Amino acid sequence: MALSSRTIFSGFALATSWTWCIGMFAPILMGQLFGWPGILVFALPNIIGCACFGYLRTAERSRQETRDHAWVMGVFSAATVAYQVFFAGWQWGPIVAEQFEASSNQGTALVTGALFTASVLLAALPRHLLWPLAALAFPLSLLTFAFLPWGSMHAISARGAWTMGDLALVAPTIVFGFLLSPNLDLTFHRARQECHAGERPRNFAVFGVAFAAMLLLTTCYLAASPGGLNNPAVRAHMAIQLVMTCALHLSELRFLRLPVAPRMLLGVGAGILGLIVALVEPGRDSYLRFLGLYGLLFPAYAALALRAKGRPTVRAALAVGVAVIAVTPILDHAFLDRPTMLAPLAVVFPLVAIVLFTRRGR
Repeated sequence: MALSSRTIFSGFALATSWTWCIGMFAPILMGQLFGWPGILVFALPNIIGCACFGYLRTAERSRQETRDHAWVMGVFSAATVAYQVFFAGWQWGPIVAEQFEASSNQGTALVTGALFTASVLLAALPRHLLWPLAALAFPLSLLTFAFLPWGSMHAISARGAWTMGDLALVAPTIVFGFLLSPNLDLTFHRARQECHAGERPRNFAVFGVAFAAMLLLTTCYLAASPGGLNNPAVRAHMAIQLVMTCALHLSELRFLRLPVAPRMLLGVGAGILGLIVALVEPGRDSYLRFLGLYGLLFPAYAALALRAKGRPTVRAALAVGVAVIAVTPILDHAFLDRPTMLAPLAVVFPLVAIVLFTRRGR
């Protein structure tokens, strides 16, 4: 059966909503640490987890989940906006400061302010205008392929700074995070809910192919290093995706089933948090700590919600929260320094807490 233009556009918009500073930068770190096997371990659960999202729930169930977990999904979107704002300030603040002969902090403030302002303006658009713009952002990013320095490309090594044993130790966290984190993404829920009754969510299949193309693009500018990230086309691609990701999540916060004041607090707080981190602690460590939210905290709650099939009890949420806090230093050490044999406990402890303190919902 042929795909409708609406299905294709929805899939393209989803690819834009999920092309964060994770998909545009984390493969570079994975390639440096583990070579191309690390990129595969990152990419496969990322693509599969997101693409399967729509097929594993009905539109009605998605609506119920957004009602039951509105607060956590709101925090997820706010954290995502803060992450993009931080990343823009970290990557481009010093460059802008040099261009305008300003201080580094001034450059960072200018970049983050511009990104957040553009995102807020786009988020104010009606959905029937914003989502087509997000769909258009996907083919615009694909144009980046035409401007890459193909003559300087090199093969990506099968080895990196760390060993395959190290990759095996952190792989459970990567798989856990990217298989489950999409469950809290409001833009994914929006796309699933807008499928017509009885219609298969083929937009998620389109998304899987489109997002795989985005990750391939990231891999290509990794192969063009050391100048890949400085390529003007790559910078334009990243700027488009950062703005559109923030705009889509801020837009969903507008319609979240929460009072106005908390929604405003989440949205404005996201921009402020991103700016503060970019000013105080710009760098790889902060980037990885943001990433840890999607490798531990959010997937742990998503697993808890799936088992409870509704709002978890306070007792279960506290138990999982304690487990997450207990293993956070292990995960922090694993990605900032180097993993030890304790690294898989970052997944094991929260899952054990979920099983022990949560009854399976009906």
